[in-house]
Amino acid sequence: MCGILGFISFNQQSLHEYKEIFNSSLKRLESRGPDNTQIETFENILFGHTRLSVIDLSKRANQPMKYLNDRYTLIFNGEIFNYKELKNELLGLGYTFSTNSDTEVILAAYDCWGKLCVNKFNGMWAFAIYDDKKKEVFCSRDRFGKKPFFYYQKDGLFIFSSEIKAILPFLKKRKVNYDVLAPFITRGITDFNEMTFFENIYKLLPSHNIELKFQNSEILINKYYDIKEQKHEKNTYQDIYSLLEDSISLRLRSDVKVGICLSGGLDSSSIAAIASKINNKNLVAIHGKSSLIQNDESQYAKEVARHLGLDLEIIEPTSMDFWDSLNEVIYCQDEPFSSTSIFMQNFVMKKANELGCKVMLDGQGADEVFLGYETYLVNIFKSLRETKDFNKEVFLSELKLFKFTKEMIESESEKNNDFEVNWNIISNKGNINKEFLNKKQFKDLLVNKDIFNMQKRELFSKRLQALLRYEDRNSMSFGIETRLPFLDYRIVENMLNTPLEKKFDKGYLKYFLRKSMEDSKLLPKNLVWRYNKMGFESPQSLWINEYKDEMLEEVMNSKILSKVFSKIDIRRDDFLWKLFSIARWEKVFNVEV
Repeated sequence: MCGILGFISFNQQSLHEYKEIFNSSLKRLESRGPDNTQIETFENILFGHTRLSVIDLSKRANQPMKYLNDRYTLIFNGEIFNYKELKNELLGLGYTFSTNSDTEVILAAYDCWGKLCVNKFNGMWAFAIYDDKKKEVFCSRDRFGKKPFFYYQKDGLFIFSSEIKAILPFLKKRKVNYDVLAPFITRGITDFNEMTFFENIYKLLPSHNIELKFQNSEILINKYYDIKEQKHEKNTYQDIYSLLEDSISLRLRSDVKVGICLSGGLDSSSIAAIASKINNKNLVAIHGKSSLIQNDESQYAKEVARHLGLDLEIIEPTSMDFWDSLNEVIYCQDEPFSSTSIFMQNFVMKKANELGCKVMLDGQGADEVFLGYETYLVNIFKSLRETKDFNKEVFLSELKLFKFTKEMIESESEKNNDFEVNWNIISNKGNINKEFLNKKQFKDLLVNKDIFNMQKRELFSKRLQALLRYEDRNSMSFGIETRLPFLDYRIVENMLNTPLEKKFDKGYLKYFLRKSMEDSKLLPKNLVWRYNKMGFESPQSLWINEYKDEMLEEVMNSKILSKVFSKIDIRRDDFLWKLFSIARWEKVFNVEV
């Protein structure tokens, strides 16, 4: 896991005037790669890399890495987990290797299969390869966007990086992108398209490549991957368990210490159980405990750790810890975020760094893949009631496990069907100036056709993208690589095409995962079937109540918010936090209106 920075000039501008900025910008990525920093200069290209050594710790595996008599030069952030299998395949085709790294495998794969090489990879990546013979740069981002790739394109310049903060020094002005503010303020939605909170800075979307051709100054962006709908009617619980076990086995490949983020919920407990079965040597689990009793899952984390024989470290951040780390966390995130739970994750990663864990396994993606959020119940209800054997009374009676009432399910499902109802709620409340409300944008964000397409949207352009951004920044700010077994593309494709009646049954979300883990007998049944899901929840109400006056003052002094709102009316803590997140981000990054 690393940091990458690239500067490309299409108009033959001298690189000399940009080198000083480039060097200082690369230093902003040193937390992502504390083990080595290196720059490669070409006629119209600067490639920079900060390395976090995880596979092949030798200097030979440093980057930028060259291959085939220096024809190719690569900067790469991520891990290709099936690199050993690909390496054997390439050896059989006559390729030779001088390192044991996955980086060199990418270079050989690109020479062998061209841009189609990405279809061979099982992993997470954001990389750029310069082909000195063709005078082209090929960039790619992994299928689900686990690794970031941001870029700025203007006046013959193309600048890309792992983080926005490394691009900002090249800009004359840092201006807010108002197009993303209303979805964030009203619904907490971010990362729904290629836009960022900064004007003229974009993200390469998941499953996309960029080709830059110098001979004709051409920049091509194309999508290389999608999930096709093809029902797996005969899919068994053992099938999914086997895929999950293989996914975790691949992600345990490491030359450094590995840990596990353990909330005590089904997702992280399943990963901990399978990882322990494969190899429990030196595995450490870390839990972030909430000071609010209703959010405290530590008893479940302790039970899982005892059952599996894992060492468990528990942290419990205070409100002072939260306030003292505000600027640090907002700076590391680059953009505003909608919940203080991001701080809990940050504190967990800080502890992992103190314990010497360079790799952490985490359960991100399981809720989107296996249908785990209670908010999905509306869409599940809408889809199931269209089926022949659906019994409405049985369905609603089984929802006694949830905070959702029967009336809420039915009324929300009708409202969800009618975008105009949602739009009236959005546009008539909150005092947001109408110029910042884009009706078409909200319609694209809020209307779902069916479960399959809803899950695809959650994965590629809504909830998961924001969670992956938070995870990447929090972990990499402490030089830690997080690996997400549930986002192995084989599991995702399989589960999205599993019939809804198998994914949700007997009132249980994530039914398929629960049954798979129950059959494995790796966890106690009470842990597999418990429902009070929390995750690394923060004691947000405690933290905000202690510093509410300071936060309100900053919100009222924000130039950005004063332009967006005709009047700021705050009645809830979660709304206050979203506005404060914008106000403090504005200050930390000196953002102009």
